[in-house]
Amino acid sequence: MIANFSNFFLFLLPFSTFFWFIFEAFNLRIQNWSYLNMPKEIWIRWPSTFLAYASVVPGIFLTANSLDHLNIFKKNEFSQFFNLEISKFLLIFLMLTGGFMLILPLIFPAYFFPLIWGGFILLLDPLLIHWQKKSLIREWVQRNWNRTFQLLLAGAVCGFLWELWNFWAGAKWIYTIPLPDFLASQNKIFEMPLIGFLGFPPFALECFVMTEFAQALKELLSKKIWRVLVVLGFLFSLTTCYFMDLYTILSFR
Repeated sequence: MIANFSNFFLFLLPFSTFFWFIFEAFNLRIQNWSYLNMPKEIWIRWPSTFLAYASVVPGIFLTANSLDHLNIFKKNEFSQFFNLEISKFLLIFLMLTGGFMLILPLIFPAYFFPLIWGGFILLLDPLLIHWQKKSLIREWVQRNWNRTFQLLLAGAVCGFLWELWNFWAGAKWIYTIPLPDFLASQNKIFEMPLIGFLGFPPFALECFVMTEFAQALKELLSKKIWRVLVVLGFLFSLTTCYFMDLYTILSFR
């Protein structure tokens, strides 16, 4: 069990980095947040960015596991439930809906930017059902909500802590969310408009679904193809870092 956990954790760290760079790539278009006072030296800035993003998904999962040990929304294992049939038409419809949710923010970022905090769930979870892997949608069909509630609460807790730590940090992020003035400039907690905290709970669900999807790919693909994907993911992350320097980071020190 310890070996399995160690292997999972070692997988999770680089995946978490790649995972968050996906959202940074979206942000190049939607421009919802920017960074201030980042280290001027690239040999410090880029490695520290990779390390910081490596903590995102583990933070969500460790918080969810802590809630589980405290018997808060104690999760039921998937194996304890019958695998109910879900029609292929519904799965295709959900995937198309998820894909549409991720395309709209790229076309109309000012109006549909919130859809990135949920689109990957509908896009990828149907594939997990098809592959007979862990799936939130299957749990919802089975009316097993414990894991979902656990993840939602973990996202809210992590979101609050991240914003708390960011508020007093030297190098920090700020928000430029296109909201009406009474929502954007008032009722803020730390740097985040109050309504923005609604994004953290569904983000935790995306962490779970996208991690399960990545693990499923690793099992289904050959080692050679998986290694190619890892290299491509690393190059994607470096490229995103470069464009963040140009468009997302507002000041260096």
